[in-house]
Amino acid sequence: MDIDQQRYYLYTMLRRRTLSVIVLLLALWYRNRDGRKNRGRGQKYGPLVERDLYRTNVMIRLINTSDATCIKQLRMSRSVFYKLCNRLRQKELLIDTFHVSVEEQVAMFLYMVGQHHTNSSVGFWFWRSSETVSRYFNIVLRAIGELARDLIYIRSTDTHTKITSSPNRFYPYFEGCIGALDGTHVKASGWEGSAHDSLVLKDALTRPAGLKIPEGKFFLADAGYAARPGILPPYRGVRYHLNEFAGSRDPTTPQELFNHRHSSLRTTVERAFAALKSRFKILTQRPFIPLKSQIKVVVACCALHNWILENGPDEYVVDEATWYANLPRSSGRVRDREADIREWAAKRDLLAQQMWEDKESAQKDKPATFKFKKQHHLQCADALNGKFSLGATQNQVDRHYRSYKEKWSWVRRAMNNSGNGFEASTCKFTLSESEKQHLSKTTINYLTRPIRFFHELEELFSDQSQADGSLAIDQTTVNVDDGNDDNEDVLEHEGYPIPVDSDEADSDIIGRLSPKVELDGNPLNKKRKRVTSSPSKNPTKGKANNKDKVSNDDIAASIKKLANSLAAPVIPMQPMPPTDPYANLWKRINSLTITAKDKLEIATHLSKPDQDIFRSYLNYADDAVLQ
Repeated sequence: MDIDQQRYYLYTMLRRRTLSVIVLLLALWYRNRDGRKNRGRGQKYGPLVERDLYRTNVMIRLINTSDATCIKQLRMSRSVFYKLCNRLRQKELLIDTFHVSVEEQVAMFLYMVGQHHTNSSVGFWFWRSSETVSRYFNIVLRAIGELARDLIYIRSTDTHTKITSSPNRFYPYFEGCIGALDGTHVKASGWEGSAHDSLVLKDALTRPAGLKIPEGKFFLADAGYAARPGILPPYRGVRYHLNEFAGSRDPTTPQELFNHRHSSLRTTVERAFAALKSRFKILTQRPFIPLKSQIKVVVACCALHNWILENGPDEYVVDEATWYANLPRSSGRVRDREADIREWAAKRDLLAQQMWEDKESAQKDKPATFKFKKQHHLQCADALNGKFSLGATQNQVDRHYRSYKEKWSWVRRAMNNSGNGFEASTCKFTLSESEKQHLSKTTINYLTRPIRFFHELEELFSDQSQADGSLAIDQTTVNVDDGNDDNEDVLEHEGYPIPVDSDEADSDIIGRLSPKVELDGNPLNKKRKRVTSSPSKNPTKGKANNKDKVSNDDIAASIKKLANSLAAPVIPMQPMPPTDPYANLWKRINSLTITAKDKLEIATHLSKPDQDIFRSYLNYADDAVLQ
């Protein structure tokens, strides 16, 4: 092949390849042009398919069915759930996507942390894929973590109201206490072991943005911590837990008294941990998520717990008595490795000694086991009759005392339930929904309205350590003027409605919890002794003391007198003639100088019901008017 043929061959091959490339480029351009047209027009969707209807029904069942269903499945009521979604949407932490709304994103997250389910089980329930559930779980977890900065913080640096509201028991000994510290174990997958509470506290205090305790304030802690600035633990090796002081096992030393009151205050943090784990089951078992996400889940659960407490009644915080009855105790408590700082250990000793001295001085002038008896009620009735001329009896005083004692038991149980709120200014409670389910309508009405004589009842029926005898009086001091205006007590209760007397609510009627009594003085609800002897035989005579003899003679005389009065002939009572208020008017009409027919017509006309006003006027008018 010569040179010309080779050139021609190369030219032909190059031409063919160039044409092939041009055709390919034109085909790609044409295809991309059709794709751009379709994207510009937008994708058109048809009507909802069956899967979308199922997803909608799931949300309706979870949220819109009832508060009970929402609390059981999502751990919060419907109103609290919608408030949370609105807050996340307003802060632009979550946005509604084309396929998943904010409400569904939060619902999947709460269902997973509250019930401890896997991605596949949550996806099956919500008709979503496991990848979708995992993706939105991380998105909501990140959003709740951002919201936690506004929810987890020291709320107040003032002395807690539980301390200030209990003088001579907690105040002023624990003045400056702003909270309680403790640690709890959360199971994690991928990391074995645990850290001691003191190490966790040291790490929290040394972090740049960690725990900051104000000067002069402190937290209560258990025996696992050492006494240091801002941390006040109890005495070690001394009785501490409340169940160790049950019954008659009262504190016998200043250290035991300090530990008893310290435990009564510090139990709040342990109950908070118990409520947190009871609400979010993911904290009680090994989760199915990576370790880094597990740490964020703990913070998110704490933030959600605070959010629920701030926006509605709580369903998972139990009262102290119920919680302590079922509390497991650990016998292998690890102590803090650091020794107690002498300054705070000395402060603890000073507080314990001051508590003990105040308790001894308060109980010095009163009996150790004082109970109101019949003679006290009789003295109270005599004092009331002497000052106010009421005619009160000993039985009435006893019934009123038992009635107020029963009402104070309602108040004490409501105070022990931390889920309830109490307004000190108006002396009334805000009861949680779970608490209302166990109370009667009468109890709910009494607690949710301003409680009359609240402070007087508190002094009368609260613990003996709080009663100082300032309100105690006897028959010799009841009329002693204390310098106050007599109208002060009346003005204090002017805002209360005046009760309407009725036969069904008489002051002489025994309360509904009082035992019913027969004429012989025996309670009706008390079982009578079984009679073994035959009723036909005469009962054997036994010796009786003089007191019983006098009582039986009085009863026999009363029965005999009643029988004689019933046997006496009944004297018929003469009917009393009815009195006519217009008798004077008819008499004056009869004295008029007119015919009898005219007198009868005038009297008939005035007797009509519609002439009542005119008839009353003529009855009191002068004789000149009739003339």
